[in-house]
Amino acid sequence: MLKKKKKWLIIPSVVAALFFSQSALAANTFPDVDETQYEWAAESIRSMVDKGVVSGYADGTFKPDKTVTKAEFVHMFHKLFPEINHSSGKSSDFADARKHWANKDFAALFNGDYVWPFAENVGGKYPNYQFYVSPEKPLTRWDVMMIASIRTDYTNLTFHPEIEEVISAAAEYKDVKIRPANYNDDFSAYYPVLYIDYSEEEYYYDGDSQDQKAEAFYTLTKLGVLTGNEGYLRPKALVTRAEAVTILQRLYEATTQSND
Repeated sequence: MLKKKKKWLIIPSVVAALFFSQSALAANTFPDVDETQYEWAAESIRSMVDKGVVSGYADGTFKPDKTVTKAEFVHMFHKLFPEINHSSGKSSDFADARKHWANKDFAALFNGDYVWPFAENVGGKYPNYQFYVSPEKPLTRWDVMMIASIRTDYTNLTFHPEIEEVISAAAEYKDVKIRPANYNDDFSAYYPVLYIDYSEEEYYYDGDSQDQKAEAFYTLTKLGVLTGNEGYLRPKALVTRAEAVTILQRLYEATTQSND
């Protein structure tokens, strides 16, 4: 059913140039992207390079196995979907992103209604009543799933299943956890646990923004944007550059073609 609904002491601009500067090489000429070894990602690498979403490094390599930070992925995401812009010309609502090189990307994706559910739990709470996003945090598959849900929301493709359907979908994976919440739990969208409780013969989401997490999980897995292997979704696994562009390509195909 469908419904609307550091790098330590490195200058930020240098970081951005290393990761995003345009490479003179085409995707299929990267010496470290073997067409056999990376058969599953080669076409996505080509596509995302052609679209200017990502590029190679100054030495001509792509570094497909290099892990990605949250800021790097958010930057790629924003380049792929520039029409998503919640910033209204303002700086990021996240305190730790305002002086970051990816400030505009975080502002575009998360300002306004998205800042609270996507805030990181820093030191157990939110210091000085500000929100934090931890832009240099290594990206996990669950992070990717949640960020991708911003796109499905934008294109009105987010599924809104019954809680029983979410529980059934989670049962397909041995590493997707569902449990009742308690006072000390981390309710951040990036925390890979679905808090669902049962009372008086009825299920309900237990904790803030759990419906958003459940809908993101259900939608992105049903659309095939995030896939499992042998019963494991690997929500805590770090994401490599090859994996990041593959997921972005799937998301692009699932949400763009449907709206042509």
